[in-house]
Amino acid sequence: MTTESDGADSLPAWANDDLAKREEKHWTDEEALRGIERRNKGRLLHVWGWIVPALMIVFTALFVAAVVVWAVHFLTPLCWLSEEQLSKLQSIIFSGSLGAVVSTYLQKHLFDEGQRRAR
Repeated sequence: MTTESDGADSLPAWANDDLAKREEKHWTDEEALRGIERRNKGRLLHVWGWIVPALMIVFTALFVAAVVVWAVHFLTPLCWLSEEQLSKLQSIIFSGSLGAVVSTYLQKHLFDEGQRRAR
């Protein structure tokens, strides 16, 4: 029976893992590791470049929909919202939380991107 203290006979759990063996092969080649890191960062930025605008579109659509529902409720004879629903809708619109998310994103990403391109 082998134990952890034997050392020679017991292998770590990752010793037979193909991914671990390939990774271990690159430890001495620092440039290869940097290349892998750059590719991984590129993939992350590519995916993030789709996620952030998609979330921005969703939040913007929700904000616009809330404003439209609120306006239709007040400007037409169609008063289908209860006082409680109307109160919650107004708090969402006018508290600025949803608008702040939209505004912060636009300011950060659009204006920062414009400044980077100008350089």
